[in-house]
Amino acid sequence: MQQSVKRLLKLTLLVSATGLGWSGSLGAAEPTPPPAAPQPAPQQMFFLGDSITKAGGYVRIIKDELTKQNPTNPPQIHNFGHMSETVSGLSEAYHPGRRPCVLNWVDAVFAEKPNWVVICYGINDGIYQPFNDKRFAAYQTGIETLIKKSQAVGAHLIILTPPPFAAAGPPFPPGTDAAAQEAILAKANAEADAEAEKDPKKFGYRSAYPYYDQVLARYCKWLLTLDSRDGVSVVDIRSPMLARSKETHGADPIHPNAVGHSIMAATFLKQWPAIQAKAKAK
Repeated sequence: MQQSVKRLLKLTLLVSATGLGWSGSLGAAEPTPPPAAPQPAPQQMFFLGDSITKAGGYVRIIKDELTKQNPTNPPQIHNFGHMSETVSGLSEAYHPGRRPCVLNWVDAVFAEKPNWVVICYGINDGIYQPFNDKRFAAYQTGIETLIKKSQAVGAHLIILTPPPFAAAGPPFPPGTDAAAQEAILAKANAEADAEAEKDPKKFGYRSAYPYYDQVLARYCKWLLTLDSRDGVSVVDIRSPMLARSKETHGADPIHPNAVGHSIMAATFLKQWPAIQAKAKAK
């Protein structure tokens, strides 16, 4: 009788356990859940540029949006913008002290082996002078150097075209077509370049060449040809800003205002999926 009661009690416990979905033996410990997969290290994104980047408006907008897109593991974004900086190493005669050049310190950035390096140079690189082959070559050499350094550490280089210089030059005569405008610009540039050779202090950030934005247009046109390079993406921020230049700048034609920075960020973010796809495809 006593043994029958024990068997009945054991059977009752077994049936109850089975009904609760437990299939192990009586008295066994619950299985330990597998450890969570380790979180990958956050990607590093470094921004390099002049005072426009240092101001930080467009960088902050990009940072906030990328954090929203990946809140659990957002990229680590660092702003290394410097006042007055160039990639060409050039400086106008009356600038207070020689302009700093990113190439003099950038090795410390690449030593960190970032995943992404975003650069925005050009507004200072023509040093507010008329177009000149030597100045343009110095700019090209600087950009090419950053491309090589970026590729050497496996980073993807994102080049932002410089914003426009938001001060229109003298208006063209009514009715002049594109060819006539090009002829006027070529003549004005040649004359101004000759003046600058005679007087190095003729042009600079306080007294920019009247058609300086046309100089930047040539720089931007060359930058856009680099987009086909491996490990390089070029974002044209000039075009959307130029279309709204009355909104993007105030009295200062060099530094974009909040609207300008928002357009810079929006243009970058619009192209960001394609940039990521290009980086993964290499």
